[in-house]
Amino acid sequence: MSVNGSGPSYIQDMVKPYTPARALRSASAKRLAAPALRGGPKFPSAKTRRFAILAPKRWNELPIDIRTAESLHIFRCRLKTHLF
Repeated sequence: MSVNGSGPSYIQDMVKPYTPARALRSASAKRLAAPALRGGPKFPSAKTRRFAILAPKRWNELPIDIRTAESLHIFRCRLKTHLF
């Protein structure tokens, strides 16, 4: 994933970390930036299904303790506990 620098380059190109314009406490929350929708609201349902739109949204909805997990193993354990 783009947050910790691992993962395929094509995914890292689609998903960018959120960097606030000024120093905020939330800067350490490992959030992802959601890209702006282009083309207006003509076909919103088709655009919202795109990975580049949904991945940051779903990632940012995760609790902060999952997003800031120290390792992949801890991330998986916390995510499994959260989902089930």
